[in-house]
Parts: sequence; C-alpha cells; structure tokens
Amino acid sequence: MTARDVLISRVHDGLGLPMYSSARGQGEELWAVTAEGQTSLTVHPFTEALDVALTWAGESGGEIYRRDHPGAEPGLYKAAW
Repeated sequence: MTARDVLISRVHDGLGLPMYSSARGQGEELWAVTAEGQTSLTVHPFTEALDVALTWAGESGGEIYRRDHPGAEPGLYKAAW
C-alpha cells in the first residue's frame, strides 16, 4: 500500500470477533475506512464503506485495499469478493 491508497477493514472487538451495528450480531458488520489525510470512518454495511473508499481513492488516485482479519496483510480489493 502507498500513502494514496484507501483501506477498508472489518472491525473486531478485543477478542478478535467481528463487531456489528447492533447487539448479538443481529445487525450489519462494521467496517473502518482509513486513508492518509482523511478522518477515519466506521460504517455499515460494507457497501457504504465501499462508497466512501471509491470517493477517497478517486480523489487521491490510489487503490482500494481490504482487510478482513486483524493482523492480516490487506489485499487489493476485487469486486468479486
């Protein structure tokens, strides 16, 4: 990743479990969108995170990366995921 790239990461709790927009996993998964020079956002559903990432990547000329698990290397986002 470069300074121009945008990262979409699944949000996890302290135990490493995915976090949701409501209690007991009944809501949408939460996603964090981060990019240099932007205020990080936590949103749901994934499509909302992707909309933000597309806007930011368009402004910076960078690529979009996605990370599903804490500590994992982010991969270049592919629409087929």
